[in-house]
Amino acid sequence: MHGAGRLTIRITAAALLLVALVGCASASITGQLSVPGREINPATIRYQSSLFGGGGKLWANLPTGENFTGTYVLQPHEPDAHMVGTLAGDRGSTMVCRFRLNEPGVGPDGGGRVHCNVSSGAMFNATF
Repeated sequence: MHGAGRLTIRITAAALLLVALVGCASASITGQLSVPGREINPATIRYQSSLFGGGGKLWANLPTGENFTGTYVLQPHEPDAHMVGTLAGDRGSTMVCRFRLNEPGVGPDGGGRVHCNVSSGAMFNATF
C-alpha cells in the first residue's frame, strides 16, 4: 500500500475513534433512596449511552451496600416512561427505573425525573 492509502486508513481510523469517544455520553444522577424503616439517604445512578443511541448501561451503588448493573432502553414516544432500565444487584435484588425525560429524543443528557423500585422495597427518586 502506498503512502496516500495508508494516510486515508489512518484518518478514517482516527475519525471512527473520535466518534466512539464523543458518541457515548455518560453522567451521574444523584437522588434520594428511601428504605422502609430507615432514614432517607443520598444515592447515585450512573449511565452511559450506547454509541448509536437507543439505549445504554446503568450502574447504581446504594447506601444499603448493594451494587447494581443493567441496561436501559429509550422509548421516546411512550407518554409515561421515555426510558426504562432494569438492573440486577450483587445481592439478588432487582431495580426497575422509569425515566420521564425533558427531551425524549435526546435521552438522559437533556434532564428529567427518574423513579426506581427496588425489589427489597427501597425506592430511588431524582430530578436531574
